[in-house]
Amino acid sequence: MYDSLQLPWTFNPSPSESQYRDAGGVNTKGTIYLLPPPTEVLEEAFRTPPRARSEMSSGAIALCKHFERGGASSEHGRPHPFWTLPVGSNQKKDEIANSILQSMLNNIAWKNVMLLHRNVAVYEIRNKLGYGMRWTLDVEEVKDTISSEKTSEQSSEQFGVVDGIEVADTILEEKRKTYNINKTTFRGFVEPIIGLDCELQT
Repeated sequence: MYDSLQLPWTFNPSPSESQYRDAGGVNTKGTIYLLPPPTEVLEEAFRTPPRARSEMSSGAIALCKHFERGGASSEHGRPHPFWTLPVGSNQKKDEIANSILQSMLNNIAWKNVMLLHRNVAVYEIRNKLGYGMRWTLDVEEVKDTISSEKTSEQSSEQFGVVDGIEVADTILEEKRKTYNINKTTFRGFVEPIIGLDCELQT
């Protein structure tokens, strides 16, 4: 899915690229070869209240805010084409949100770890319809690992050849950097990418 957003893999992948690819990750312009947090960490971040005084999980609060998108309206009874309306008590809303989380985790068709800016990355999952979730990853670069991550064959002009496509070496180095994940926070829900419906799985 979303083939137009994906970049080809290198001929001689670094260890981090191989691990990321074997884990089912996709490779886009902003991708870094970082393994996402384990499922239990994602679940904990989803279920943790965003603030000490919050009475609902981060996931339930995000679902309530996100539901109105896509033409849905809880006030006028218009259903969302995919997301379930969170109704009832705070506990019930948590249960609805958690059910959606489990369904999403069981039907992942797209996994991508992207670097937003220094020390902040995002892990995004989507199902085959394009709907998904994101977690914010507070990351810290591990120094002195770039040289060991480079592939053995790069051009003399400081370009890496990726399945016949020349990619600037600086981009490849950025993807191959090693990071530690210090904190995982649930970020929110995402809709299918506008204009790319034809690239979704059927």
